[in-house]
Amino acid sequence: MAREVPNPIALQNLNRACATSSSNRVRPRRVPSHRSNVSASVASALSAPRGGGAFLAGGALHAQSSASKNTLGGRPTRLSISSSQEIPTFLNNTPHLRETRKFFYKDATDSVVRAVNAGGKRMQMRSEFPELNTEMDVYRIGTALEMIRGIVTELVQDGKKVKICVQGSMGQGVFQGLPLSLAGVRRIMEAMDWGEDMLGNFINLGEVGPEHVLPSDDVVIVYSPTSIVGSSIIPPLAAMCETIGDRPVILFNPRLTDVQSAEGIMGVRGRQERLDFEATFETVYHFRLLYNKPYHFPIYGALRKSYGKEWEVYKRKSISKKEEVYTITPVTYKKEPNADQITKSIRG
Repeated sequence: MAREVPNPIALQNLNRACATSSSNRVRPRRVPSHRSNVSASVASALSAPRGGGAFLAGGALHAQSSASKNTLGGRPTRLSISSSQEIPTFLNNTPHLRETRKFFYKDATDSVVRAVNAGGKRMQMRSEFPELNTEMDVYRIGTALEMIRGIVTELVQDGKKVKICVQGSMGQGVFQGLPLSLAGVRRIMEAMDWGEDMLGNFINLGEVGPEHVLPSDDVVIVYSPTSIVGSSIIPPLAAMCETIGDRPVILFNPRLTDVQSAEGIMGVRGRQERLDFEATFETVYHFRLLYNKPYHFPIYGALRKSYGKEWEVYKRKSISKKEEVYTITPVTYKKEPNADQITKSIRG
């Protein structure tokens, strides 16, 4: 198996982010006595504070959906505007301000932790503001790893042992490899500051596969599982989930969509089984911007869901060149809204 080589630029950017975020360390919560073996140094570990796309075609605004077809739609309900979440503005300006990143870190971490504490089993979360959108050239691996670190630190403070899994090289022969967005991620994680004595004790790293799951793992986070040309990530991921059993497993920014190839892998055969497997994961957090595809500008609005809440559609309104606002539309959805529903909300 080919050895992964870390991206030196990504590692340099991450180290800079770590150096500038030392003032954002969290205050520890009181841990129950039966969890007193959790190192007090968790308190000093850096925890990023807890904090898509769309296109016009045929006169309608279509959302770039990550869910399978049987999860689209949903019965709309009315929402009080006062319950909306204030979304940072000017998200097309990158690199983002630290305050903008902190908002999304906190927003995602709050939802994931609530879902785990509520007894969630198979879960997925997706955050695709510009610095976490792999389709954009402003994608920043440091931002993704800071978000992961914030989620993991919160779970560890609750006394849980967390396993973070990053897929290794896939395929055979000259076609062996892994997505560019995952190149060197495992090595960068090994070099990150997780807190004193945390890595190897309460935080462990592994790959995607049943052999990487240990009985001591309380929560398993799979970092951006992605299918590539000629190889689907679903078979090893499904086998891994069977081994995990009733313990919580969280997919972070998964990309499980079939990738067509000349060999016919991920074709019609077995597609329904792959869609059914993806549908077993509950969406506990989702955020993505709505664009005029295939372009990433202008931003029409945003689609958001947090754990325990319904799907919300936000409409972006430009007040002046230096001022804009995201306003939540009055209708929410129990399931991810489809293209027509998003169009109606944005233009309504």
